[in-house]
Amino acid sequence: MRIVWLALAFVGTLAVGLLLGLLLGAFGTGGEQGSTPPPRTVTVEKTVPSRETPKPATTTPTHGVGSLDEARSAFQRAVEGFGNPNLKVTEVMEFANNYYAEVEEKDTGMGAMELLISSSGSRVYQEPGPNMMWNTKYGMMAGGRGFGGMMGPNGGGMMDGYGSSAPSRSAQGSNQIRMPVNPEQAREVADAYLSRVSPGTKAEEPTRFYGYYTIDTEKNDKTSGMLSVNGYSGEVWYHSWHGPFVAKEEDN
Repeated sequence: MRIVWLALAFVGTLAVGLLLGLLLGAFGTGGEQGSTPPPRTVTVEKTVPSRETPKPATTTPTHGVGSLDEARSAFQRAVEGFGNPNLKVTEVMEFANNYYAEVEEKDTGMGAMELLISSSGSRVYQEPGPNMMWNTKYGMMAGGRGFGGMMGPNGGGMMDGYGSSAPSRSAQGSNQIRMPVNPEQAREVADAYLSRVSPGTKAEEPTRFYGYYTIDTEKNDKTSGMLSVNGYSGEVWYHSWHGPFVAKEEDN
């Protein structure tokens, strides 16, 4: 009988020891589990079909555009109409489907917004896609306050089922947002995407906007297109609405 009691006592002690070990192990790793994980970048293509680009709600009329110089003048008039003297037009590009312009803040050098003129040359409007959906200062996620009330296409036809990649409004308060994805990483993400979908095509230097980067692409040492990389998630959104590249002119 004594042997039976000793055996039961041994089993009971062993069970208690195992239970305490499990509890201590769980609480001991709690600090590691609560730490902030490093930024994660993913590559997810999003496109807006060019054949279904919605008609802008409000646009700025032009006086007819048939060249890069005329497009620059039209873009500049539109930017002046926003009533923000801190904005200026920098790069202007011509594609088969439209003219494109980058608008920059004079004091920070940050990209502010991206504008288009349709191939008919009759209207200046906001570029769909990242310019409206990822722009944390001037885009729709920020209430469009930087556009002076002028809103362009809403970019219907987004794919991949992702929610908003923009930070919370509390994170948008500072004009100098520090994005987890830096310019070098954005270019690496873009190159990885391009190597998969268009071997031989490479990413050029990123232009930083609030919440994302826009990057010209090149093939055989010639500009071929454009894409954007989200500065928070690393998502890639190719600007499929432009069509083939024609020419570009940078601000001197």
